[in-house]
Amino acid sequence: MLKKNIVKLKTTYATVSEPLENDGELWKEKAILWNTANPYLYMRATPDKRIIVGGRDDDSYDVLKMERSIRPKVKKLVKDFQELFSQIEFIPEFSWAGVFGSTKDGLPYIGTYKKYPNSYFSLGFGGNGITFSLVGAEIIRDLYLGKENEDAGLFSSKDEL
Repeated sequence: MLKKNIVKLKTTYATVSEPLENDGELWKEKAILWNTANPYLYMRATPDKRIIVGGRDDDSYDVLKMERSIRPKVKKLVKDFQELFSQIEFIPEFSWAGVFGSTKDGLPYIGTYKKYPNSYFSLGFGGNGITFSLVGAEIIRDLYLGKENEDAGLFSSKDEL
């Protein structure tokens, strides 16, 4: 049986503004802005002139707490945005919370596991799960075909499952 503690579940929050009246660029080349402080904050503009702001994760995934926390978290996210862009009025139109998982180092577990011979694992979590899924598929394909894959050692399960 796999250890249950390979991933820690967290709740994350996000909000989307009403469409802005701004005709110009909000910031250079509509880049995704990501502040890695604790709590982290990310934001990006959408093609329909909205702004998505998210972050302020909780180390919990309790559904009732999540529902109670959305409004206060959105207020904080809007305040975070306004501190950076005081000239832009951010009026939330949609808001949500979601659960995600993350390993202790943020990297996926990809490869074999001694306790399950003839099995391959690709366990990618968090915000990079889609990217890790592609990397995992390529590594597992090569392992299955007996080919060398230079990335396999970066993401091996190290029998930590």
